[in-house]
Amino acid sequence: MNIHDIVTKLLIEQPLFGFVASSVSLVEADNVTTIKMASVPELIIYYNPNWFESLSNQYKLGIVLHELLHVILLHQYRRGNRQILLWSIACDMAVNEMIPDKNIGADAVTVDKIARKIKRKIEPGKNAEYYYEIITDVNEIISLASREGDTILIFEGDNSIKAQKISEETATDMEVNALKSNLMQIISEARSVGEFPEGLGDRIDDVYKELQIDWRVILKRFLSGRGKMIIRKSYKRQSRRYEDLPGTKRSIGVSALIAIDESGSISDSLVKSFYQELQEINKITGTSMMVTRFDTECSKPVPLGTFVTDKKRIKRGGTDFRPIFELADQQKIPLVIIFTDGDGQAPVSANQNTLWVLTKNAKKPATFGYCLNFEG
Repeated sequence: MNIHDIVTKLLIEQPLFGFVASSVSLVEADNVTTIKMASVPELIIYYNPNWFESLSNQYKLGIVLHELLHVILLHQYRRGNRQILLWSIACDMAVNEMIPDKNIGADAVTVDKIARKIKRKIEPGKNAEYYYEIITDVNEIISLASREGDTILIFEGDNSIKAQKISEETATDMEVNALKSNLMQIISEARSVGEFPEGLGDRIDDVYKELQIDWRVILKRFLSGRGKMIIRKSYKRQSRRYEDLPGTKRSIGVSALIAIDESGSISDSLVKSFYQELQEINKITGTSMMVTRFDTECSKPVPLGTFVTDKKRIKRGGTDFRPIFELADQQKIPLVIIFTDGDGQAPVSANQNTLWVLTKNAKKPATFGYCLNFEG
């Protein structure tokens, strides 16, 4: 496979990485020994075509994932005053945790390898800052070396492990914020259409927590383009232009279930504001929206247009999100939007693409799906 085949494979199998990869310019560069990624002013992967073609397909995939993870997690802009070679090792420890073993090289740095070398337990699934603090306090490291864009970590007994050296390119605050905004929009799109890599969501939320994106943009992005109009031939409706030919029947292709929490912490004014925003968004998305109210059970879903916001609410106490997904399964609805304070029991997983619309200071109640904070 060439590098463009790898991007196509990612788009099909791993939407987040595919979406980011498809936003990157792929440039052949004979003056690059292996591969290098630039992130400002635009995302570019420079790679040596002869080197890349010499790799196995599994390793090619791992190399691209490796580069994408570094830029998604903004590793080169989080270094601060840390020593560049040790920071490079810490960053590789963090990203290689999220890449299958079969896709990384035998000499690549991993948490498990470092733990065995220093004979110390290291917690997996942590960020680069955590790993940096650990490896800066290790006596078993004999020396560090930089060679052809790699950091070589040499231990006692002449054993070595290799990490990719993090780029030292500089960028203005404006350029970094523009990069973060661009990546956040790509990430939001990927989260709304497919599965998200396990363990990556929390790290991304932590990296981008200071970046505020209008919740309306996320809500529109979640719904836009998914309610495609299906046009079918129908002999029950004759063509207006040609006799004896079938006419066409139009119907909404995708539907969404909107679940409104009956909890007393969500005011009637917030519900009304959310409902009005959904009405406006519905005018441009073409998605069929059904609304249900819930606490420990769900009310019968009704079309968005007939949902009455000033209806007397019944607050029985307790919140359970599981009936929402059971209802969506029964109705064969692929998109679920839950307006809630986040306090309740959620299922371990769901068959639907899920958007948690949370009130101020609420916590996401499940590991799956994407969340946004609603302000009326």
